Amino acid sequence: MSKRVNITYSVEFEKILETMRELINKTYVSEYRSLDKNFNELLTALGEEGEKEALQKIEEIRHKLMNLDFCLNDCYDIVSDYQKKLLTPEEKNNDIG
Repeated sequence: MSKRVNITYSVEFEKILETMRELINKTYVSEYRSLDKNFNELLTALGEEGEKEALQKIEEIRHKLMNLDFCLNDCYDIVSDYQKKLLTPEEKNNDIG
């Protein structure tokens, strides 16, 4: 399994939700779309008593699900912080002083 690292880059505040949509779409295309095929291949392998292939398919599915979870967790954290920032009156108070 590959190692995961955090990267940091900045986007305009107004572009946060658009950036999250792009990230989720990219993950959807690269990971989620192929899950149906992987599950069908797993069921076929189990039906044909292909235990080795079934184990490989299970690992592939688990890896894709893990990648989906990582993406969704990152997006959740970012959108949650975005929402908090919208509700925080810090900037309004800074404009007064």
